[in-house]
Amino acid sequence: MPSLLKLYLFAFLLIYSVVACKKSEKQSESMEIQLPQNDAAVLSDLFGSFNQVDTHYDDQFFYIESNGLPAHLMMIGITNWQQQVPIQQDYSGKNSWAIPLHPEIAEQPLSTKENFMKGAIAIAVNGIPIFNPLNNRGEDAKAIGELDQWGGHCGRADDYHYHLPPTHLQEIVGDNHPIAYALDGFPVYGETTEELDECLGRFTTRNTYQYHAVPEYPYLIAAMKGKVKLNPRTKAPENEISPQAKTTPIRKDLRPLPGAEIIDFKRISEHQFELTYRLSQQEHVIQYKLSDNGTYDFDFIHPDGSRETASYPIQ
Repeated sequence: MPSLLKLYLFAFLLIYSVVACKKSEKQSESMEIQLPQNDAAVLSDLFGSFNQVDTHYDDQFFYIESNGLPAHLMMIGITNWQQQVPIQQDYSGKNSWAIPLHPEIAEQPLSTKENFMKGAIAIAVNGIPIFNPLNNRGEDAKAIGELDQWGGHCGRADDYHYHLPPTHLQEIVGDNHPIAYALDGFPVYGETTEELDECLGRFTTRNTYQYHAVPEYPYLIAAMKGKVKLNPRTKAPENEISPQAKTTPIRKDLRPLPGAEIIDFKRISEHQFELTYRLSQQEHVIQYKLSDNGTYDFDFIHPDGSRETASYPIQ
């Protein structure tokens, strides 16, 4: 009997040690991997490639300021439209986007399929936020026609943002440079032939970690490899990363316009735009501009030439 008891005890200890070892592997990953910090000078040069972006940093974060409008055109190609248009945002000062300078590996990476359906998960190098490829209803925004030719659209605050990796920015920054930085501090690159992990990223020979874009869902950042702080007032799946720049609506958010397709968008001047959409084989035009008195003035032109106007002060 004593020998049998010893055998049971030995088996128990063996199983326990194997389970404990496997459990500790992931927990100790962040301790085993010594990641280099982000180089603020390198980030300054990268984001400095775009005139509409300003940057600064402290010991903890690298901050990105922009007006929320990219240099490229927007909205063309959207077939599932909520009648929002891109207007200027105030991503500056305390409302800047923040990238950690000292990223750390998360013990349990949070999946973007079950988290972060509110707010941004990354910031593109042109100062435009990148949201989860899934909208706040958990739908693939690209698959249902919500996105334009550049992978973006406007939110309820008329805020333009991407839901896809902006690989078109590689034409400006080059294939060997990041097109964005995730809010966990790791860079996002274009597509690669290298093998990627479950988060859609990989470690490099320099012991750095980077995400990559892929052509199909989930497109980028399948899970947050790095540690992130969550806004305690939000819950999954609409939890959001903190700190997070905020938008301020100037008008009530609108409802979808079934059957509408955005066929043209013009930047008339720095603060004046024109959007054209087709509905029931007829073209409608929205002209709008930021006036000197701080209001956005809208001119809605119907197919018969009649007009409606509205003005909304910036909050």
